Amino acid sequence: MIEGRMALRFGGISLAAALLVSSAGAALAASPEASPSPAGSTTPATAGAIPVGTATTLPACTSSAFGNTIIRCENFYTDYWPIINAQLDALYAKAKTVDGGRLVIWDWYARDPKEIAAFNARFPDITVETQGFTYNVSNQIVTAQSTGQRNSDIVSGSITSMTQMYDQGFWANVDWTSFGVPKEFMSPYGYTELLPDSFNSPLINYNTTKTTTVPSDIQGFNKKAWKNKLGIASYNAQIFTGYGMAKGQDAMTSLINDMLKSKELKITDDADQLLSTGDLSATLAGQLFSPNPDLAVAGMTGSNAYTQFSGVNTYATNPDAAALWVLWYAYDPDLLKTRLAATFEVATGLAKTNQDAFLQVAQDPTSIFETKGNRDQYNTLIDAANGIFYSQ
Repeated sequence: MIEGRMALRFGGISLAAALLVSSAGAALAASPEASPSPAGSTTPATAGAIPVGTATTLPACTSSAFGNTIIRCENFYTDYWPIINAQLDALYAKAKTVDGGRLVIWDWYARDPKEIAAFNARFPDITVETQGFTYNVSNQIVTAQSTGQRNSDIVSGSITSMTQMYDQGFWANVDWTSFGVPKEFMSPYGYTELLPDSFNSPLINYNTTKTTTVPSDIQGFNKKAWKNKLGIASYNAQIFTGYGMAKGQDAMTSLINDMLKSKELKITDDADQLLSTGDLSATLAGQLFSPNPDLAVAGMTGSNAYTQFSGVNTYATNPDAAALWVLWYAYDPDLLKTRLAATFEVATGLAKTNQDAFLQVAQDPTSIFETKGNRDQYNTLIDAANGIFYSQ
């Protein structure tokens, strides 16, 4: 069993080459659930074939830095997308002949029926079955492999949330450049088999009827003026790890303990509700989901920033269908314009409010992204922060 960090996917903004769009996130509507293998099937699954594309020579990337980590290719949709688009057709031709064209996706939440409908509009012979397991998604994938059940074809998560699954070999070593994806998209993170598709970070949510300004960084809340006014959910301790990366573990744990002792920080899983009613002035959270017009959101400097990735499960039954979905979901321009979101130019309302805050963090030179090089340090800090939160 995998315990502790579970693959998490909700909120954030999509990383789509020359376009960054706000992400749907947290899709609650369930599509048909993936059914297990027949009763009595207990033979551990074996690794499937790794999808391989046919792109051999790629154009040069007209690169531009977006903050201190994200790389964009300004010529992506003119030079790279036609190559990827042709690879999608080839993947589809193979995927629809495997397992009856069945594609199983297990994630934090079931994939949105609107996404599936858009996918099937182009790839009608693929049957998508999806199910959400929230914190248990990693355990579900591991259990399916060990008991020989039909597994998820796709794996996903951030570098820290996928640690144990990655180390146990669940991410197939797909060369995404062979499908036309520029190497610059993967290189900042130290992995080649992880396809980046969205960016996420902590955000400050605040009630404008209680405060019109908030500190620019997390330590700015460590003041008497914030006593009994700041909340955080018990599962969001990792929000402090950006501070820990910059200042060290001892400084991070001291900050958390000081804020709890002086009651400047309240741990409560009702934080969103208390913020909306005005019982809290602000929360350390993620994207704002409430349409309450009194609520606003802002980024923080020195944040722990993380890209979220998708990949092919080593034990996928239909790995070509998995690669097809992953590439389509990350880069298809028609989907990206309608992913319950919008591009920079047309985002409005709550979507734009969240988008602007995420872009603030993504471009902030003090943001510290998760990478292969700092993964273990981040995990140590996450454990230390969780230890304090869970002891309360």
